[in-house]
This record gives sequence, C-alpha cells and structure tokens, in this order.
Amino acid sequence: MATKSVLCPVCKKHQMTAGCQRCRQCYYDRRGDNLAHLAAIPRQCEDCGEPVSGRKSKRCRTCFAKRRADTAKATIARHDAQRDENLREPLADFEEAWTRWEQAIGKMRDRYAGPPKRPPGREHITVVPDIHAPFHVEEYVAELCAREGPIATKAIAIGDISDAYAFSVFTKYERVSFSEEWASVHAVVQALSESFHEVEIVVGNHDARLEKRVRERLTEDQVDAVRYMTGGTLCPLTALAKAFPNVTIARHDTPDGHKINWFTTVGDAWLGHPSTFSSVPGNALRKLENWLLDNEGPMGMDRYRLVVLGHTHQLSCFPWRSDTMLLECGCLCAQQFYQTSDRLGGRPQKRGFVWFEQDDGVTDLNSVGWHWFDVAK
Repeated sequence: MATKSVLCPVCKKHQMTAGCQRCRQCYYDRRGDNLAHLAAIPRQCEDCGEPVSGRKSKRCRTCFAKRRADTAKATIARHDAQRDENLREPLADFEEAWTRWEQAIGKMRDRYAGPPKRPPGREHITVVPDIHAPFHVEEYVAELCAREGPIATKAIAIGDISDAYAFSVFTKYERVSFSEEWASVHAVVQALSESFHEVEIVVGNHDARLEKRVRERLTEDQVDAVRYMTGGTLCPLTALAKAFPNVTIARHDTPDGHKINWFTTVGDAWLGHPSTFSSVPGNALRKLENWLLDNEGPMGMDRYRLVVLGHTHQLSCFPWRSDTMLLECGCLCAQQFYQTSDRLGGRPQKRGFVWFEQDDGVTDLNSVGWHWFDVAK
C-alpha cells in the first residue's frame, strides 16, 4: 500500500508523511540544522557536459543512445573479422592448418628439435620397415634411431608407418580410435625427422586405407570437397609429412603421367611396398623381381641391382642372378591378435631392419647389412 501524504500544518507548503507533526524542511528549521548536505549534487554528461538525470547516470539520454549504437557496430565488425579469419579461403596448405590447430589446442611451444646435420662419408641409407603405429615396439624404433641416425645420410620408411586400424574392413579385436592412433603416428614421424638428416616415406597399403574408405563411400563431388579442405590430399600421412622440413613422400612419375607413391628408387636400388606375400621363402621377392623386369618400359624404370621389399614382415637376403640382391626388410611391430588365431597360414614376422651404402648412386652390395631384434634378446 502507498504511503499517504498530507500538507505540512506548519508551513502550509510542503507535503509530509501522514502521522508526522511537520515536514522535513520545518523539522530541520526547528532544529537549526544546515540542509546543504541534502541538496542534490548537480551531475554532467561525460561526453557533452549537459545535465543528467539520475544519481548514477554518467551520460545524458542522447549520448547514451549514441554510445549504445557505436558499441553495437563495433561488436558486429569484430564478429565479422573473426568470421573472415576462421573461414578464410582457401586453407591451401597444411602449414597454415597445422599452425591454427596448435593454437586451437593451446600448444605453448614447439618441442620439435629439427633435423640433424648430414653425416660425413659415403651415402648410408637406412630402410625403416613396417612400423604399424600404434602397434609398434617402441624400444625397437628407438634403437633403430639411436643406431642409424648418427651415420645414415637418408632413411627410407618403406611403408605402413601407420596401421590405420580404425579404417580396417576386417574383423576388429580391440578398439583403437583414429585420434589415439594418429597421436602415435605423429610421434613416430617426428622421431624419424629428428634422428635422420633426410627421410622419405613410401605409402603402404595400410597408410592408404583412409583414402580407399573415402573414395568408396563418398560421391566424387564430396571427395573433391574433402581434397579442397586438406590441400589436395586424401592421405593423412602425406599431410603430416608437410609439417617437417626433411620429410618427403615417395613419388615416381610414369611415362603416361601417373604418379606412384608405393615405391621409390635411389640410384640403382628399388624400394617398395607392393601388396604381395607368400608363405614360401623367397617367392614374393622372385615375383617382384619378375614384375620389375616386365614393367621397366611401361613404368619408366631402370634395371636395379638392389631390390628391397616391404609389406611381408620378413627378413631375408637373396643374392640373385649375376649381380643382383633381393631383400626383405623385416618389421618393427608387435604380434597382432589375428596372428594367433586357429587359421593356419603365413610365417612368423621378423623384427629388424636393413641398410646399405652407395657411391654416386651405385650400391655396394657388400655393404648390405641387417639387425634382427628377435635373436638379439
């Protein structure tokens, strides 16, 4: 209920609350007190200097409305600038996407140490076999880097650095997310980059799993859209390699213009990851050597004195013909569960790696060597 006001019976001028004997003015006059402290303090607008209403007001109504409009315009402009930065076209290269990703996850500093200097002496080439991260044996990878890094002029990862288990169409025996797997792959590639002066990566059948799934399940326009967003590649390993200055992806151009990334050549040595296997020792190597001879012309290849085969997870050396050597280069991965099933077949994998040396592109076949981890325990 509102308080009732009545006219002061003393001054007959001011209103007072009902029940009081006199108004506030008459009350202080009777006491003889100074009423200056009760006077309203004049306030001025901070912008134009005009009087303002209200005890806590800082601006007049006109300046307040103008300031609100200016603030709204500034907010809209800021949001537009942020949108333009986030949707800049195009994200043309991996370096830009990588920088923005690190900003998004709050990475405070780059722990990448960079590639080492080139060791002196003749060409010493280390073949990094199938790793299948995250199912690799970390101490074997670490020992390979420690042994070969200081003396190797180049490392060639011969395929299947990643397992791409998340994209497998085969029966899965455990749950491994792509994010977990890729963190492991990133760590492996960074370790190789920091250990070897130069690293070349051959794309294996496991590395290509994502591209196969994308092409199988998306339309051509959707595939083009994905390639546009990733800088032109459907292979995450190819995109990752661009983050390191000394890491490249294998590439062989055929006479008809096809680009091949599942094998590479260095001098008179051929190294690749064809999808071939045999339970008979040496059969896969002989099949590969025959294929190389048959396809020299169509594939634009030379005659090679050293042939190194990945994919089989075997470790073998076959002197062949009059001056040719055929190698299987082993692997660095742990035994998989499917390899323990009751379906008999294949041979136990051999964990190890190989190396060789060259002078002006000519392989010294007597320099070929290997390290077999399984028998070094």
